[in-house]
Amino acid sequence: MLPPQTALLLTLLLVPSSLGQRARKLPRPPSPISTIHPKANFDAEQFAGTWLLVAVASKCRFLHEQGHRAEATTLHVVPKGTAMTVSTFRKLDGICWQVRQLYKDTRVPGRFLLQARGVQGAVDMVVGETDYQGFAILYLERARQLSLKLYVRALPVPDAALSAFERRVQGANLTAEHILFFPKYGFCESADQFHVLDEVKQ
Repeated sequence: MLPPQTALLLTLLLVPSSLGQRARKLPRPPSPISTIHPKANFDAEQFAGTWLLVAVASKCRFLHEQGHRAEATTLHVVPKGTAMTVSTFRKLDGICWQVRQLYKDTRVPGRFLLQARGVQGAVDMVVGETDYQGFAILYLERARQLSLKLYVRALPVPDAALSAFERRVQGANLTAEHILFFPKYGFCESADQFHVLDEVKQ
């Protein structure tokens, strides 16, 4: 049995160590999008072409506060090796703008990384579901905030696409209240040279 003074000394020496272990930060949980599986055998060539944005599901307060300003939005996708060049066409103050961005390869088919502007950092994107001909559901995550987007090749929106999107929204712990539908008219097909923001060349 240890003498009382020795036992007290050991206790004092061990307590700070124990407290230090408790104070260590727990490992961060995986990001929401890391658990999303991309479309099996994703084929960028089949995914290429024009897509019309139908709806966005997100908890972003700004998105919903400014939802009344949403404009019809078109996506044009061009494969670039294992990456994709994506052009977004939409109106701003009645003028059509084009934003070109590069979705970089992550060595996982259907999963991409966009080095977007802003202090919140990069955007992870996963093509979660698509039949290539009718609809596509994309997951995007920035600053650990997940959103889903529903795109179609043509209007009206197929019932199967809406059903698949609603399923995916529920699976992401979002509800119908988090869904913002975009206009189905007034799409831009092009933009003049003065209204192109090319983030691929920068």
